[in-house]
Amino acid sequence: MECGVWACEPGMWRIRFAANKLEFFCVLEGHVRLHDADGQVHDVRAGEAGVIPAGFVGAFEVLSPVRKYFVVQQVSISA
Repeated sequence: MECGVWACEPGMWRIRFAANKLEFFCVLEGHVRLHDADGQVHDVRAGEAGVIPAGFVGAFEVLSPVRKYFVVQQVSISA
């Protein structure tokens, strides 16, 4: 498990989470948008929380300067 505070200026990049990795986050300041592989978008603004699910493929976009708390968990996958 990993946690902390992350800050970033506006921009967008592709992300691909491993099948055993997920992230919970809470936006303290700013506005982010998740774009999933199906073309759906999910906005998360200051005071709101979100989850990037295990296996997520898409893009993470920072629309206005953001600061967020995050918790990343990696779990073992049984065969």
